[in-house]
Amino acid sequence: MNCLGPEIAKNLQNGCQKAFEEVYTQYHKKIFGFCIKYGLNASEAEEITQVVFIKVWENRSKINPEKQLYSYILTISKNIIIDSFKAKIKYQAAKEYQMNFMKPVNNVEQNMNLSELQSTVEEALTKLPERRREVFELSRIHGLSNKEIANQLGISTKTVENHLNLALQDFKEVFKEEKWGVGLSLLFFITQSPLL
Repeated sequence: MNCLGPEIAKNLQNGCQKAFEEVYTQYHKKIFGFCIKYGLNASEAEEITQVVFIKVWENRSKINPEKQLYSYILTISKNIIIDSFKAKIKYQAAKEYQMNFMKPVNNVEQNMNLSELQSTVEEALTKLPERRREVFELSRIHGLSNKEIANQLGISTKTVENHLNLALQDFKEVFKEEKWGVGLSLLFFITQSPLL
């Protein structure tokens, strides 16, 4: 069976490995260049390009042979790039929040509140069951993904999710009192999913 030629999109849709290899050869450099134009550096562009073609293969059944294949791949590329930018912005916001949160302040009352809040957070952490605390710290402090945590601890990703959900409930209980207005803001960081 010849998977190439004018029927390449249809053959790719049907799972032809050779068609996929040909599509990769034809469009790899174009997608890489497209990423560079979007402001990514070479390393980021190569990583995104690889993800794009993984997505193309995983979603090959959704390809419409009647439409231009390159436009389809370009759309996937745009979506992945936009998602990566959103992730960067989210990460930067969380990082800046942490830095501001830990900055010493001149106001004595604020300083006391900050110290009390830090003590409360530390105390809440110590009260978590050992495995739950371990999962939480790997996720929210060390920034590991659920899959990375699962691999490191030898547990399923579902178990990781359960531990994080339970930890979140514990923290919500700690910060539900009105005096912890800043603590409630801290929950924004605590509840964010780790980034890739």
